[in-house]
Amino acid sequence: MILRQLLLCSCLACYFHAPAQCPDRPALMQAVIAIEQSAADNTSKLHQLDSLLAIQKRCYKVKDSVYARIVHRMGNIYHLEQSWDNAIAYTKDAIAVNSTAKDRQEPFLVNSYFNLGLFYDKLYLYEESYHYFDSCILLGIRFPEKTAIALLAFERSAFSLYNNGQYQQAKNISELGIRVAHSMGDTLSEIALLAQKAQAMVALDDTAAAGGIRKAISMLTPGTPEAYRIVCYTVYAAVCGKRRQEKEAVKWYRQVLRWNEAAARWNECARNTLDLGNFYLDIRQPAQAMTCYRQGIQYALKSADPYALAGVYNNIGSACWNLKQYREALAHYQRGLNILPIGFKDSSLTANPGYAQLRHVNNNYFVYTLLSNKAESLLELFRSTGQPQWGKAALQTFMVADLSVDLMRWKQYGEPVQLYWRNRTRKMYAQAIETSYLLGDANAACHFFEKSRAVLLNDKLNELGARRLLPAAAAAEEQQLRVRINAVQQQVEARAPGTAAYEEASRQLFREEKALERFIAGLERRHPGYYRYKYDTSAATPALIREHILAADQALLSYFMADSFAYVLQVAKEGTRLYKLPYTKQDLEAWLDLLDQPAFTTTAYNRYRKLSYAVYRQLFAPLQLRAGRVIISGDEYFIPFEALLTDTTAANNYLLRRHAFSYTYAAGSLLKQQRPVARAFYRFLGVAPEEYAAGMQLQPLPGAAASVGRIRRNYRRGRVLTGPQANRQHFLAQLPRSNVVQLYTHASAAGAEPVLYLADTSLRLPEIGLLEDTVTSLIILSSCESGAGKLARGEGVLSLGRAFSMAGIPAVITSLWKIDNKATYDLTEKLHDALAGGLPKDVALQQARLQYLAQQEMDRQLPYYWASAVLIGDAAAVTHPAASRFPYGYVLTGLFFLALIILLVRKYF
Repeated sequence: MILRQLLLCSCLACYFHAPAQCPDRPALMQAVIAIEQSAADNTSKLHQLDSLLAIQKRCYKVKDSVYARIVHRMGNIYHLEQSWDNAIAYTKDAIAVNSTAKDRQEPFLVNSYFNLGLFYDKLYLYEESYHYFDSCILLGIRFPEKTAIALLAFERSAFSLYNNGQYQQAKNISELGIRVAHSMGDTLSEIALLAQKAQAMVALDDTAAAGGIRKAISMLTPGTPEAYRIVCYTVYAAVCGKRRQEKEAVKWYRQVLRWNEAAARWNECARNTLDLGNFYLDIRQPAQAMTCYRQGIQYALKSADPYALAGVYNNIGSACWNLKQYREALAHYQRGLNILPIGFKDSSLTANPGYAQLRHVNNNYFVYTLLSNKAESLLELFRSTGQPQWGKAALQTFMVADLSVDLMRWKQYGEPVQLYWRNRTRKMYAQAIETSYLLGDANAACHFFEKSRAVLLNDKLNELGARRLLPAAAAAEEQQLRVRINAVQQQVEARAPGTAAYEEASRQLFREEKALERFIAGLERRHPGYYRYKYDTSAATPALIREHILAADQALLSYFMADSFAYVLQVAKEGTRLYKLPYTKQDLEAWLDLLDQPAFTTTAYNRYRKLSYAVYRQLFAPLQLRAGRVIISGDEYFIPFEALLTDTTAANNYLLRRHAFSYTYAAGSLLKQQRPVARAFYRFLGVAPEEYAAGMQLQPLPGAAASVGRIRRNYRRGRVLTGPQANRQHFLAQLPRSNVVQLYTHASAAGAEPVLYLADTSLRLPEIGLLEDTVTSLIILSSCESGAGKLARGEGVLSLGRAFSMAGIPAVITSLWKIDNKATYDLTEKLHDALAGGLPKDVALQQARLQYLAQQEMDRQLPYYWASAVLIGDAAAVTHPAASRFPYGYVLTGLFFLALIILLVRKYF
């Protein structure tokens, strides 16, 4: 059969070369298909295809689907010959024709998109690869005859994402592929994607990985191709390793290695030895790990994969580090960096790649791992020898590792992925701060403090600033894309998993997210100013903090919490200091748990006072700050410092009496949050639903409307929304045009994400994120738990308050726990009185609290009643643009000229 097709192809090619004759298009397409199916070598196929291309060009002046099929196939053959320029050029030509030609085959675009994704993947150009795989998937699931190719794109994309450390994205795309494969009855693809999903879950420390890989193994049959069996048992071995089933893990790692070795899959063999060595390292058998890694070098050399070889060198370095052989570890980390295809060849142990070289890295996770491991070894050499040059080299290497984190972050889409990597990089920042402390370098410490926290918030603020550089049409299009994503996300959440409607909504969400990614990438290419602003990597320095943030009576305290000690960076007008304070984690957590208690027994109260004083002595007293204003940049925990007791002799001797506190996610956030310059239509907006739609099942808030009415008297121009008027539509319409916003309502942080309730419906975090171009300088969220939410390491609490900060509102007062209505109305009204008097926001909040405490009985002086509301962001006084005045000057000038004209008229006429 193969021979006959080849002869037919040759005959057709010769026949078509006859100058007087032109074949019809079906015959020409049949000739192309015959070449595709033939067993000829690549050189012969290229010659025949080139001949057919010449005939097509001679006979048909317009490029059509036959032309696209020919150049597509030529591109694939050039890829097999590793002629990459030709492979990409011919394949892109095929895509262009099948995208625009009148006689085109749109379904065949799926084939070309897949090939381009594959080519770029093999060239380590992963962003381009993901783009074309995504295009293949989006189009392939529209055409049933092309679903098999779309499933291949799912598999390849998920595998590539996993290899590049983007585990959450690998899991997500595997999940969607599994559903498509199952609906199409494609068992092999479903097995492969189940295994890939489980592999990503292992990397994410998700215990549910075991169930997924067992399901994949249960689907294997004696007729299943060996490659699928290898993939499943490789992941199964990793799951066994995570579960500390040592014998089972080693058994399957070795079995998979034998299968791959027999088939000469050298790249996979290298991965197998890495996996087994890593497992031995995890169970503290570094000698066994070293044996595996050295074997891995030979496999990696055979595979000719630089990333595989770099991975082996990295892991040998880790084994040496575990054996306290730090110089040997450094040598292997340096070899790993040198072997990467980024043009870095300096073998000196203290040399590092530059920014230009890092920009050409395709697998940022590899480089970050090598650099952070190298810096850790340099730090250990510094500790063990006391020689400052090793400490300085460690600090410089941590700086480069931090830069690689920036580059890695820019390639990550979606908050879950970014949060995962924020958590993974925390250890590196802790070690960098420790190095700064040992060297006495407070400026370097400030850099790592800032880069370790609130990165997602700062990215968002960068993006808001960058949008100001975009044309209005581009900004509007981006906003519309985000709105569509939010709308489809709600559809997904409203549908039952497994239903046809759920599957369609999931696919639509995937399409919308990819559309936004492509749009953003296009913005970055077309608008260099937008790109520079959005990807600004600079961090706040002590000098910038003193110049642009601190008032004369203010100090900034930045905390980085470890398990048994806290690093504290103190920046004040007179200088910068770095502390390392031991503390008891259990004391802090126990005290935080007691803060939201409205009453205590005598025994419990004594314990509360003891814990409060202990935390004060551990985390604040050693700093010896003079009374004044303090900005806290917290970490790990949200600690309301004003509620700490400064001694145990008085019941309410709180730190509040000495200091006015405000909080920030990072000092850089204060620098990036620009105070609104546009004039607000309303100086004040008060929102108090009091009662809610019946289906919401929320308790009324009696007294809220009366309280907001009393507050309104402090402002010359304001608007109050109460009752049914306090609905979602009015709130979102009026907030962006109001200077100070007061909100009395319910909120909850109990679900997957915090929710804010209005009279008619709820408001979710993503919807708040759609706000833009607000002139609001302060929003006060007098609602239960508006400052509560999921704690993200290095980012702070993902709360409603944080969402308004991400929308560009520079100051938010938010509640950390459930609040008492009567106390809240009283405190909030006192706060607005103080703000109207021109006091800075932090001082106004302090004075309101002190007045409250002075008027209350002992049982209502507990922090539960007054300490829940905290100020996050800009602490400067609320400024109201001067109201427009009657133009007396112009009127007087006009009257003068009018009188002059009348005199002249009388004199001369």
